[in-house]
Amino acid sequence: MATYSLLQVSLAQTIDRQSLEDASVVIPSVAKADCAKLQRELFGILVSGLEADEARLFQIELHHRNFPTELVADHDLPRLHEPFTFQRLEVSGDVLNFTDSMGHTRMRKMSDLVFLAGGFLVELEMRVEKSLKLKTSGKGSYPGYVLHRKTEMKTVPKFILDFFFSNEPHRLQAKIIPENVVFHQGIPLRLKYPEQIVAAMAQLRLLLPRDRLNSGLLRNDAAAAYPNFESYEEEIRWKFYRLMNAE
Repeated sequence: MATYSLLQVSLAQTIDRQSLEDASVVIPSVAKADCAKLQRELFGILVSGLEADEARLFQIELHHRNFPTELVADHDLPRLHEPFTFQRLEVSGDVLNFTDSMGHTRMRKMSDLVFLAGGFLVELEMRVEKSLKLKTSGKGSYPGYVLHRKTEMKTVPKFILDFFFSNEPHRLQAKIIPENVVFHQGIPLRLKYPEQIVAAMAQLRLLLPRDRLNSGLLRNDAAAAYPNFESYEEEIRWKFYRLMNAE
């Protein structure tokens, strides 16, 4: 059975949580408890996986609350390719050179670049904290150190950068986390120096027209643009759908 999504008409649209909860009453697939998450992660695609009748009812209720949406079959929404990762980027004329952590370089033509996305975000991840603790085995024994490991969920800041091409490999991605560094034009980009990343963003968005950039890359600050990686990718899919269906 075909399922459907409701898409924002514009990324500038907003809806308060109460209105979203009130609209969701007409369909069983969206509970009130889901609405906080839907509102927080609203980056183009409000909800997916609805049956046709539910999608239409929800759309009508949202329209009554000044939140117009577009009903789209899930199979018509673009899927994103799995990324190949890179650690260094050099832009020279109409050529992009991507180098991975093993030192292998891919040379891509600027004319094949169709979309560019980037942005700061945060994600919850399982992290292992290691520490050395002093331990003695008994009276008169020599002290020693024991390695302790503690696993817990932590909020991890990140910066993601994606290049999308019209030919294979379709997607090249760099990910900056607290433990690593990515180089742009020979300059190291680290999360602890966000001004360097913001400066690189300003240069990168000159590579394509604004309609082929995501909103995270268009920002001029290092504030978290997305609450998680799923929201970041959701906006890219929304933008791809708009580009595919532009008149």
